[in-house]
Amino acid sequence: MGCGAVKPSIGPAEEEELPDGVDPEVMQMFQNEAKRTEEIKNDKDLIQKILEAQRLASQGDTKQLEIMRKEEADRKIKSNSQILDVLWKRFDKDGNGNMDTDELLTILNVYLRTAKHWLASTIVTATMRRLKAEIKQSKKDMSDGQEKHIKMVLDGHANTILEAWVKEKASIDIAKKMYDTMDKNKDGKIEHPEFVAEFMNALDRDVCCSEKSRVIAKRVSKASKKEIAWIFKSNSV
Repeated sequence: MGCGAVKPSIGPAEEEELPDGVDPEVMQMFQNEAKRTEEIKNDKDLIQKILEAQRLASQGDTKQLEIMRKEEADRKIKSNSQILDVLWKRFDKDGNGNMDTDELLTILNVYLRTAKHWLASTIVTATMRRLKAEIKQSKKDMSDGQEKHIKMVLDGHANTILEAWVKEKASIDIAKKMYDTMDKNKDGKIEHPEFVAEFMNALDRDVCCSEKSRVIAKRVSKASKKEIAWIFKSNSV
């Protein structure tokens, strides 16, 4: 799932108590993709294959890159198929075997609320890890008070920026775009096989790709920069 792309390996702990509005099945999807990202990072042979495919694509030969993307998309569907089944059963409210736009919009809202929680946590954790590494390299220290204050600043900006993103994406227009993406046979309805096969692709295409999640992370970091600098300069923290 694209939105898990911001340092997903350091996302919310699996055993944490989830706040209201955060869905455990959707959280598991993020955690699955986080584990996959770690697998890729630790697979040197796969990284070399990816780099070679990207090099060929830059020269106009996209065949290998397209094959690898298809394989990864198929893997993502397979690893999350049971979760998608659970979501289907829960959100096919009328039980007619088809997903309508309103039902898809309900799932989209649940996804976005969960994505907000996941991204806020991963962005804050990743930023704190980077700051601590920079401070350690400069042979300085971060006090407990500074750490607490910086986390508050990051949390505030992350939640503000992500809430605006949620409101932008949680719309009937986005749900309709996703519906069109998922309705591969264009019969005007989404049946269970289409939902399982296309839901995550529709999310990546119409809601939150990996690049978008990185942009959000950069916006949070930029918005917090001056306040973090003040915290380090202030003797009162």
